[in-house]
Amino acid sequence: MIDQGELDFSGRFSAQTYNEEFFKNINFSEIDLSSKEFYHCIFIDCGFVDAHLAGSQFDACSFNSCNLSNPIIDDARFIDADFSLCKLAGISLYKCSQNVFDLKFLECRLTSCNFTDIKMKRCSFVKCEIKECFFQNTFLVEADFSESAFAETVFHDCDLQKAIFRNAHGYSIDPRSNKINKAVFSVPDVLSLLDGFGIVVKD
Repeated sequence: MIDQGELDFSGRFSAQTYNEEFFKNINFSEIDLSSKEFYHCIFIDCGFVDAHLAGSQFDACSFNSCNLSNPIIDDARFIDADFSLCKLAGISLYKCSQNVFDLKFLECRLTSCNFTDIKMKRCSFVKCEIKECFFQNTFLVEADFSESAFAETVFHDCDLQKAIFRNAHGYSIDPRSNKINKAVFSVPDVLSLLDGFGIVVKD
């Protein structure tokens, strides 16, 4: 395990590759992680606020109770990564060097994140708070948004076929500009799909 107190900051993480490492309570905003490679690593209670992650790669890594606010992720890669109880803000995944993602978010808070023009088939956003996020031309077939709460989040020209919104609420999805064939919704929130049609629903 690598802990904040054990770091030699003069080395600034001199190794290029980290495999199966356990990082806890580390403020990565103070460390330049540009072009580093992490494989099967676990990050717990770590801070990535304004962290320098450009060109870095995270493969099969787990983030738990971490703060990823406004990190620099130009040309970075996140492959088969999962996030739980994390705060993610100001992240634009289209800046990464990939356009296909296999990500899992559980009980995370996502604010002002941009998922434009990327493919996220079967990705999961379960029990998350999703606020002021932007999904445009995003491939979300079979994505799972179960029990998530949305606020001021836009879905435009997205493929949401077979996506799951079971017990989710606060979403705003226009069926005229998104593909929602066989998507799963719950009552009463599914009625929000009628917004914009001028339809009055009465008991």
